[in-house]
Amino acid sequence: MTTCGNHSYHSSIALAMNVLIIHAHHEPRSFSSALKDRAVATLTRLGHEVEISDLYAMGFNPISDRRNFTTVADSASLKQQREETYAAEHDGFASELVAEMEKVLHADLLIFNFPLWWFGMPATLKGWVDRVFAYGKMYGAGKLYENGVGRGKRALVTITTGGASGTYNGYGYNPSMAEILTPIHHGIFWFNGFAPLPPFIAYSVAHVGDDKRGRLLDDYERYLSTLDEQRPIVLPPMRDFEGDAIADRFGRWMVEARNASELDETRVAELQRDGKILAFWSSRDDDLEPVAWFVLRAEFRKSAEAIAQTLRRGDAAGFVIREITRSGTAELAAT
Repeated sequence: MTTCGNHSYHSSIALAMNVLIIHAHHEPRSFSSALKDRAVATLTRLGHEVEISDLYAMGFNPISDRRNFTTVADSASLKQQREETYAAEHDGFASELVAEMEKVLHADLLIFNFPLWWFGMPATLKGWVDRVFAYGKMYGAGKLYENGVGRGKRALVTITTGGASGTYNGYGYNPSMAEILTPIHHGIFWFNGFAPLPPFIAYSVAHVGDDKRGRLLDDYERYLSTLDEQRPIVLPPMRDFEGDAIADRFGRWMVEARNASELDETRVAELQRDGKILAFWSSRDDDLEPVAWFVLRAEFRKSAEAIAQTLRRGDAAGFVIREITRSGTAELAAT
């Protein structure tokens, strides 16, 4: 049994899976393509069925327009969701999109494999998402988040970067990798019900030697061989919210703390992945008095004091709690 976003489901990761790899790199000899090839070999060896949409090789058209449809709801004006809804009701999607939609619906594991360009996906992959995840067919009418078409399934980002890992740690000139991947993890995967797995990131592959690239491929093979051990990134489910999806039924708390010891960034990342910390900011440890701020979901904790006691027992033992605030009102100050 696995839990994501407070939604429990029986995982089939340890069993034979249908895996769909969406590959977006124009060069077959690239390291991104090598990762795709290693994934195919590894997952096939493990007994999984693997299907690939190689977008450049397919000549997939990323432009979303009337060519998406064989039906017309309104010939005077193209409103995307109106046409998608009508096409879903009248089997009016273009055949190439129907084929991709069926692949997604059939998949137990969805993998996006691409190089990081301009802090995002290549245009061909973004266009694939725009055209394939169509309203009425793939999402909408109650098919969102934990009730989406990916319910009980998982999804994985596999990317290559030009920059080194340290440039994406949230303290440098680049955004953190968690920020960069939010539109995919939250806006595509979890929005459609797929539980996002921790990404596999091959940093700075153009600036390392063949030995290092070989080790990265081996690391990826080990990662794919232990998918049943990978815990999804926990993101908020819709059922935590009411009405307009703004009012969180459990409430959120802002904690301000002073670093009592060197910040354990790995532990913080684990707490974020497990959904205990929704957001985290920290000054560097070499500051005169390093300070951290993090946002928690209250859930079953009814008071700031209860949250403080929980934090002191373990998850934030490395911090001295200064203040815990809910809805802009300071409820506790402790130094």
